[in-house]
Amino acid sequence: MLADWHCAPTRQDRENLLNEGVDPTRVVVTGNTIVEATWSAVPGAAQRAELLARYGLDHGRFVLATIHRPENTDDAGRLSAILTQFAKLPLPVLFAAHPRTRAAAARHGLQADFDRLSPTGPLDHRTYLALASSARLLISDSGGLQEETTVLKKPLIVVRNSTERPESITAGFAHLVAPGPEISRLAHALIGDTGLPARLASVPSPYGDGRASARIAALAADYLH
Repeated sequence: MLADWHCAPTRQDRENLLNEGVDPTRVVVTGNTIVEATWSAVPGAAQRAELLARYGLDHGRFVLATIHRPENTDDAGRLSAILTQFAKLPLPVLFAAHPRTRAAAARHGLQADFDRLSPTGPLDHRTYLALASSARLLISDSGGLQEETTVLKKPLIVVRNSTERPESITAGFAHLVAPGPEISRLAHALIGDTGLPARLASVPSPYGDGRASARIAALAADYLH
């Protein structure tokens, strides 16, 4: 390891570094800057309400979904299973379709299944976070959203084979599933759990308290001086 200091986002990351043989005195758990970045990027209540009205959605009464990873879009069977399950969800689905997903649906002969979901185009980051903060459930194969969901305090179904962010699962925010009936089964369970929003609201993000930037800057300043 060439770095003089290692700013580990989580305790688990620190353990991974120690297992690689990094000197413990060179590892500092700072938290992840995703926490403060998410706080600063989420629009205010007025803009969130405007977006809900634009898309014809009610707060807490819709599912926000995105799929874009090659493991899901390049496999016709997986993509077909995902689109089929989205159509079975108990709440309206706002499907923010990535260009790769749109092209893959056409290439695999799944255009009818794709169009049946009335997908929107891609969303910019602030718009996505605004809608995510108002959704009842998130479904995605995104990596960053697995961190952001712990800040937004929303349940997330991760449609992937594996995840590099196990902390989100351990904390109870994310749930890893493969394409297939488990998507809608789990979605029904999470949406039907009326106490879940309050429970998640009380769970600290495993990625820190929003002061990672300050800790990293202080560490760098102290080292340079």
